[in-house]
Amino acid sequence: MKGLQIPERFTGKVYVCIYGNPADCLYGHITVSEKKPNGEYGEIIIGQVDVDIPLDQTGTLDKQVEQLRSSKRKIIDEASAKAGQIDEAIESLLAIEYSGDQS
Repeated sequence: MKGLQIPERFTGKVYVCIYGNPADCLYGHITVSEKKPNGEYGEIIIGQVDVDIPLDQTGTLDKQVEQLRSSKRKIIDEASAKAGQIDEAIESLLAIEYSGDQS
């Protein structure tokens, strides 16, 4: 896997949006995007600006490695929790005893 290549500068237009759908988990959050949102995900454009900014390239490899490690931990934790639920279901099924007359 190649490392993320961050350019030295970003020059262009960015759109500032909020999420207007209360059912959306990001409701009330502000986001910035290089691409003009089409409203498919409930975004409402509240502004746009032309920018020319230097980008911070320091530590990007370390940040990528930590992000991957964090993703791995999250996946392992979720899988472990689901495996535990399955084990509980198995134990529950094994604990069922027949009681009563089958007439």
